[in-house]
Amino acid sequence: MVYAHLNTLDVLRFLSVAVLVVDAKGSIHFGNSAAEEFLRLSERQLVGMNISEIMIDGDLSQARINEVLGATNRFYQRGAKLLPLHREWVMADLNLNGITSGDIDYVLIEIQLDDRHQHSDSNEYGQQLAANALIRGLGHEIKNPLGGLRGAAQLLDMELDDPSLQEYTAVIIKESDRLTSLVDRMMAPHKTGKKSLRNLHQPIEAAMKLVQIEAGDGVIINRNYDPSIPDFAMYPDSLQQAFLNLMINAVQAMDAQGILELETRVVRNIFIGDRQHPLLARINISDTGPGVPDDLKDKLFIPMVSGKAMGSGLGLGVAQSLVQQHNGLIEYRDDLPMTTFSVYIPLLFEEQA
Repeated sequence: MVYAHLNTLDVLRFLSVAVLVVDAKGSIHFGNSAAEEFLRLSERQLVGMNISEIMIDGDLSQARINEVLGATNRFYQRGAKLLPLHREWVMADLNLNGITSGDIDYVLIEIQLDDRHQHSDSNEYGQQLAANALIRGLGHEIKNPLGGLRGAAQLLDMELDDPSLQEYTAVIIKESDRLTSLVDRMMAPHKTGKKSLRNLHQPIEAAMKLVQIEAGDGVIINRNYDPSIPDFAMYPDSLQQAFLNLMINAVQAMDAQGILELETRVVRNIFIGDRQHPLLARINISDTGPGVPDDLKDKLFIPMVSGKAMGSGLGLGVAQSLVQQHNGLIEYRDDLPMTTFSVYIPLLFEEQA
């Protein structure tokens, strides 16, 4: 059989998880391609170095390696904090397994980066749960007066003979319908009809074209799409609205002068809530604006919180709710050069039922 001739280390080299093999003294004997990328050192440089030379601080140390030495020992830490030599602090899942080859004990170290944070512990996820509870409580109180307002505007419209005055009642009716629809989407995000199989870039492009009209020539839009992202079952209108809210926020933050970047990628093994999703699409919406003020970073997705003087504070909350219809999540990224919001959407078929 062909697989009988495979070398174990050759298999480890192609894993997407960073893998290191160290001895009892912490000396590195092996590092795969993902480890090279993570540590920004080649395998030739890594082999012979001590783990203390490349891991300056954090949850991976010689003391931790000593605890695991032995063929049956294991250590696992979810959301470990690491400070490698050539990087800033990162969060990762850390898995250490003691192995023995001949009479020598080694430790197999697996480092699974979690794209900045494990989403099960993310502030954004907790905020969205709190926001949903708040909106459900307020929803009926908002819809009842909206219905009365709309009815009064319709009656008034029938009594008016001046078309210029009827324009005002038309605005009242239109805005009442828009707000009612908004509350409906946020109160019952999963009752949105039937999903359809679409390409992710369709709602992104639809939102982008609307933003382009509003932004004018002052905003340059750069697109960097991953064509390998498979079609999946979605609520296209919901995703378009979510992307539109995020893009409008970006344009407004730049005062309609700057660069808006749209990037899509496939990512793997991300936690959202308490569930790990093996395959997801990540949509980065980035701008060259001033960024989010420090006092707002921890409460961006809470309804009624806004950094704009005339803002309602609903745009991000609505977007989060609409993405949640797809079992997804939006998070603010403060670890990138540009102001970035990342949208994560699971792609596997069973996630979309």
